[in-house]
Parts: sequence; C-alpha cells; structure tokens
Amino acid sequence: MFQFLKLRQASRHLPPGPIPLPVVGNLLQLHFHLHRDFLMQLAKTHGDIFTLWFGWTPIIVLNGFHAVKDGLTAHPEEVSGRAVSMFFRVMEKGKGIIFSNGRTWKQQRRFGVMTLRHLGIGKKGLEYWVQEEAQHLLEHFASMKEHEKSKRQK
Repeated sequence: MFQFLKLRQASRHLPPGPIPLPVVGNLLQLHFHLHRDFLMQLAKTHGDIFTLWFGWTPIIVLNGFHAVKDGLTAHPEEVSGRAVSMFFRVMEKGKGIIFSNGRTWKQQRRFGVMTLRHLGIGKKGLEYWVQEEAQHLLEHFASMKEHEKSKRQK
C-alpha cells in the first residue's frame, strides 16, 4: 500500500496517464508491448501528452505532430533525456555519447564533431578526392570489361 501511495505522489508532478501498479507500473496494461492502438486510446483519454510507467521509471509520451513539435521547440531540455537503466549507469558512469545526457553529452558531441572535422570529414577537399578515386575505379572496371571482351573474341 505504501509503494502504491509513493507512486501516486510521484505521478502528481507529471502529465496524466493510466494508474500505475507498484513494481511493474503500466507494463501489465500494455501486455509488455507498445501497441499503437493502445497508445492512441490513451491519447484520447488523457490527451496528447501523457505518462506511462515502466516499473518505477516514468516515460512521458508525446502523441501527434503538434505535441512533439511543442516539446522539441518550447521545452527541449525537458524532453531530451534518455531512459537509462541502472546497469548502464553503473557500467558507463554517465560517460560516452550513447548513454550520457545534458551537458556531458553536449561536450562529448562537440569534441567528436571537432575531431572528425579535423580529420577531414565534411570538408569539400575530401569529397573531391573521393570523387576522383571513384572515377579512376570506374575507368579501371571499364578497361577490365573490354579486356574480357577481347579475350572472348579470340
């Protein structure tokens, strides 16, 4: 009973949604699968922004173009987080591009992009060299094809 009340208290600060059960959240109602029809039914009942619980983790669902656009443009910091399990938090210690969030993710992404640009990715010079090499490769294939034709004719 205490766990149920604790879960209800935590859900007061979140968008509305179906009532979660302790430990499993809404997983039993979802039959452990995210079905589009069920999510659409929940959107009709609770609105385009609603909360589902996967165990003790709340998941905010944005349904429809306008809800997603509003979430990404008006509230980018609130919707940019990723649900990461305790296992990944312990293993990665909040580092890495895949499992990090917020400021750490921005710093690591900026470093990665700068490093790739320094190596030549995204520069027009690199594109020129790739096109030139592709042209040489095509010419080589054409000469091999003609060489094969001449062998067959003999």
